[in-house]
Amino acid sequence: MQTFDELDDDWVRALFTESPTPMALVSPEHRVFRPNDAYCRLVGYSRGELASRTWKSFTHPDDLAGDESGAESLKTDLETEVYTVTKRYITKSGEIVWVNLHVRAIRDGERFVCYFVVAHPIKYPVVGTTAVEQPSNWLDWCRKHPKDALMLGGLASIVFGRDSIIEILKAVLALK
Repeated sequence: MQTFDELDDDWVRALFTESPTPMALVSPEHRVFRPNDAYCRLVGYSRGELASRTWKSFTHPDDLAGDESGAESLKTDLETEVYTVTKRYITKSGEIVWVNLHVRAIRDGERFVCYFVVAHPIKYPVVGTTAVEQPSNWLDWCRKHPKDALMLGGLASIVFGRDSIIEILKAVLALK
């Protein structure tokens, strides 16, 4: 059996594209240039439609300021590698979808390359604009979604635990 570090680029690509967890690569100009199928389903846009949009265009207006601040800190602050935010997407059909968004800066040395985004859909009962119930903790979420948790755990090991992040990024960027 191969060790995790011996897995080939095809496996890494499949992990990204076939994951049931919504994930995307986002350009420094905030264009969603490499979404996986789950991300497209989440927001209701095709890959082609997303390529001509920024994430700001389908983020709820009340959630833009905090998300913009986090995104800019990843671009400019070398000490900041990841930020997490709970926000709302407005899907193509107009539906509001709450997500816990985890965003990582992908750099080549000190040069910012792109954002790596993982979006965990969550269900919030909302009255007006106030969430009346917080999402379950991560352990509960993992128990309810074991396949997603396993896939996300594998991806997290790659993205956060390996020294060869640039090689992984190149493999993901090579997706057609």
